[in-house]
Amino acid sequence: MKKYNLIIASSFLLLLASCSAPVQNSIETSADGMKIGFVRLDSLTQLYDYHGELVEEIEAKAKKMEAELIRSQQNIQTEYEVLQKAAPSLSKIELERAQMDFQRIQQQYQALEQQRSGELQQEEIAMNNIVKLQVDKAIEKMKSEKDLDLVFIYETNLLYAKETMDLTTELASYLNELDRPDSMK
Repeated sequence: MKKYNLIIASSFLLLLASCSAPVQNSIETSADGMKIGFVRLDSLTQLYDYHGELVEEIEAKAKKMEAELIRSQQNIQTEYEVLQKAAPSLSKIELERAQMDFQRIQQQYQALEQQRSGELQQEEIAMNNIVKLQVDKAIEKMKSEKDLDLVFIYETNLLYAKETMDLTTELASYLNELDRPDSMK
């Protein structure tokens, strides 16, 4: 489970950073008349309802995959114990065959683990693509309605900005109003 949580956490690295609460305020206008704001992605992911639902779906799939892998590990352990108990009574050829069978079972487990990890990564990529498209749509709508010139990501592109420039809550509202895509695939 820790492995899958690590995979999920790393895939959201761009979406997560600090946990400070966003403040809904007005847009700042620069000296040359540009309308500028910023978004805190970590707060946005908490405020965007659909993102939370997608994360819950992926976590549920990860738990199912983990349970499947644990069952496989238990089967391998059982096979090992059977082989260990039977080893003294087996001939050399029988023991070699049994060891080869055990190695084959271990390889199948490793292949299953890699397959499930790849499947989970594909799910996360699909989720991130959906969220990105939704964020792009919401930003486009907000940009048009508020006549914005620049929107920064606070955690990666901005060291400091006045809280009055924080558009996170407003962007979350736009996102939550969007129609949800049909599926993650």
